[in-house]
Amino acid sequence: MNLSPININIPVGLRFYVVVVGCGKVGLEVATRLSRIGFNVTVVDKNPNTLDLLPEDYGGFIVIGDATERETMERAKAIKADLLVTTTEDDSTNYFVSLVGAKIFGIPRVISLVNDRENVPLFIKSGIDVISPIDLTVDTFEHNILEHVEPKVGEKQ
Repeated sequence: MNLSPININIPVGLRFYVVVVGCGKVGLEVATRLSRIGFNVTVVDKNPNTLDLLPEDYGGFIVIGDATERETMERAKAIKADLLVTTTEDDSTNYFVSLVGAKIFGIPRVISLVNDRENVPLFIKSGIDVISPIDLTVDTFEHNILEHVEPKVGEKQ
């Protein structure tokens, strides 16, 4: 599996705007990579110390505040977002912010980290695209295992 950043050429004049909620390990990496390939990115996190982890070449904006509060999302200019990515460790927060982003701010696409796989159907039913770390990890293991298994034709059992 290739974990290196993908190179995407964004056409001139296309300025895709992404709001990333949560600046933990996942949110930090998502925001950094999207910023590096040319997306307009705003990170929203309520802990100002975690935002110090953003690299010097991060070219986006930072909003300190609670993404579950309307005023914070207004400061993040959520109404202009093309994409909302929620990456907190709390599924309830991710779900609430995702719904508010889609329904109140009209963000056309929402992708959410879902930490508890039992919550995946709820997110999907609500029209939220899901990233499930457990499912991704298991799928990756399965793919890597099956990739190196050769069929044994004619072998007696």
